[in-house]
Amino acid sequence: MSFREKTAWITLVTILVCFGAYYGAIISGMLRQTSWQAFHFGIMAIVGLVLLQVALNLAALLVTPRDSRSASDERELMIHARSHVIGYYVLMIGMAGTLIVTHLPMRGESLVDLIVRIVNVGVAAMVCAALSVAIAQIVMLRRGY
Repeated sequence: MSFREKTAWITLVTILVCFGAYYGAIISGMLRQTSWQAFHFGIMAIVGLVLLQVALNLAALLVTPRDSRSASDERELMIHARSHVIGYYVLMIGMAGTLIVTHLPMRGESLVDLIVRIVNVGVAAMVCAALSVAIAQIVMLRRGY
């Protein structure tokens, strides 16, 4: 497995773990969206994501130092570009969803609740875009595009 594929797997797994825990707690009702607990849990998810990615990428760097320093070839540059195009479209669809959520306030919902819901949908759109980039890179690297 190449270094670039390892980094794509690291991205995929760490995002699933960190934001899966956050959105799982929100959806299951363990945390109210508007509570300070949810805010702090979201910050912990972001910090955990950064720390996990740094640590795991350093470990991948130490395991395959020569492969990590090699220049990207033309195929890897195309995979990088294609996967980010896919991620861009996923992000744009998610942002359209965020705009829809903005215009659909729920009965009895305060302005703070609406803003928190909008932020959660926006962050979910960014998470889905990052996941789609990682999945696309893994698939394309495996298939040899």
